Amino acid sequence: MRTVRTMFLVAVLFVSLPSGAVPKNTSRFSPQTEPQKKVLPHDVLAYFSGAWSGKGKFATGEPIASDISFVPDLDNQCLLVREKEKPPNTFQFVGVWSMDSVSGDLVMLSAVHNSGARVFRSHGWQDGKIVFQSVPELRAQFGLERFTFERKSDATFDSTFEVSTDNGRTWRVGDRQEYTKVPSR
Repeated sequence: MRTVRTMFLVAVLFVSLPSGAVPKNTSRFSPQTEPQKKVLPHDVLAYFSGAWSGKGKFATGEPIASDISFVPDLDNQCLLVREKEKPPNTFQFVGVWSMDSVSGDLVMLSAVHNSGARVFRSHGWQDGKIVFQSVPELRAQFGLERFTFERKSDATFDSTFEVSTDNGRTWRVGDRQEYTKVPSR
């Protein structure tokens, strides 16, 4: 668990450095032994990159609206993700989507406003969906979480947030939103 936390903190610190803050020749590997870059799949980068605006409902029926942005970084090795709910709600998170260097799975590392860090895994696009499920080693205190991003069109996707308090046997919806891509200026 300590290793996962350390990796998360290093990833967050590294991606939050200003561009050019790290010298180009900082690799601990020689050019012959340097690991191959794990870049995000082009279809993930191309589809999500940019700003999106969402609205939907909590499971209680109350309305929810938020903005989310995806910004490619580190030579397309990751997407920096920021989500912020609109008032009266206050939830927000900052995350990094990247690739597991061993399995090739998508990984989402997130820091959540007022409730700490989380790690999620996904097998990537499957039937038009990317499903991220929290890992037991670094999850929310209350249980497992699952985010499903379902592509509806080139300019819309649905996002469903679910929670399981019984280790993934049953899931209940927390909220659903439909996001629309904000035209770039």
